[in-house]
Amino acid sequence: MDDRPEETRERSLLREFLADHDVDCPQCHYNLRNLTGDRCPECGEQLALGVHLIEPRLAAPIAGVVGLAAGAGLNGLLIVYWLIVSVFYNRGSGGYWNRFVIVNLINGAVLGTGMFFWLKHWRRIRAASPTRRWILVAGCWVLSLADLVVFTMVIR
Repeated sequence: MDDRPEETRERSLLREFLADHDVDCPQCHYNLRNLTGDRCPECGEQLALGVHLIEPRLAAPIAGVVGLAAGAGLNGLLIVYWLIVSVFYNRGSGGYWNRFVIVNLINGAVLGTGMFFWLKHWRRIRAASPTRRWILVAGCWVLSLADLVVFTMVIR
């Protein structure tokens, strides 16, 4: 047990809070009411009293990843379609089909890379100003729409 005053105070506040509240352990969901220490008696995880957002602003980050996933999903479905046509109907080869596969693979890779970076920088996107967040979301949807336009133009 550390003798630092701030840690002792934090433990004391945690115990005071849990004396009157039914709270589940975030790890194992054990009821922590009347806990005497700062570790869950069931799973042994150390606990801390904290402040969390009730409604985190997730609309823009989710809208952006949905926009990118919509385009990538379209490309994935079209590749599955090509595989079905190739395997079951023996028609998945030739100039048209080669362009079909190449365009969908490239567009899917671009949108997949966009999703990777979007998810990697999720916290930075959430921390950005509302205007910047929604501009980034618009960029995600424009990228997916551009994917559809490129596919339509090349596969005519």
